[in-house]
Amino acid sequence: MRVLIVDDHELFRAGLSLLLKKHFSDIELMHASTLSQGIHCALQELLNIVFLDLDLPDGHGCNALAELKTWRPSLPVIVISADESMETISRCVELRAMGYVPKSSHPDALNAAISAVLAGGVFLPAASLVGLRRDMGTNEARIDRHANAQSGATLEVSNAAGLKLTPRELETLTWLARGLPSKAIALRMGLEDITVRKHISHLLAHFHLRRRTELIVMLADKGIKLGVPPVTDPAHDRIMPAAARQRND
Repeated sequence: MRVLIVDDHELFRAGLSLLLKKHFSDIELMHASTLSQGIHCALQELLNIVFLDLDLPDGHGCNALAELKTWRPSLPVIVISADESMETISRCVELRAMGYVPKSSHPDALNAAISAVLAGGVFLPAASLVGLRRDMGTNEARIDRHANAQSGATLEVSNAAGLKLTPRELETLTWLARGLPSKAIALRMGLEDITVRKHISHLLAHFHLRRRTELIVMLADKGIKLGVPPVTDPAHDRIMPAAARQRND
């Protein structure tokens, strides 16, 4: 497991490092105190995941996430921020963050959140879920009826049969949760982009949802785990056309 922590507070990076090492004794951690350092590292290193602060000396707010995802679209990003506004959390979900962990979280809650995301789950603050569903016009009961998922209290990974999906649909859902755009998913799966888009349409219809952001909220709400994010290679992102990297599809 190779993880990059991008945060300008050395003390916070040290504390987060201790929590990560608690779950993965052989974890390899890299650190960056600025966005430019983080992007440089992400473009050079094979990584599983990035923990990103939004308030950096050279990148503030959602712009930091947007820039990192532009250069490394296939790299899963977990935002850890002191900003707990609904607007910021919602925007980060739209920008393909795999999760959002408030820095104000109790150590036990932070520990649980980190455990969840390292098991391939999406973590969003419980207080934000109701607001996100309301803003998206998503009915909670409708999600409950169609998401046969694991409880958030367990780290058991869901399978295709449990979610009533085909293996290809589950694989597509997994890459979507990790924040990949459709063209990057197509490269990963060795498929045409139009085929991936069909899988995404089937997923939305299956869960009675309308767009990717609703899928992400559902995964967080139901505690669905999709497996440890694999190592991503920056070379894969470099060969992707710039226009495709920047598309938010």
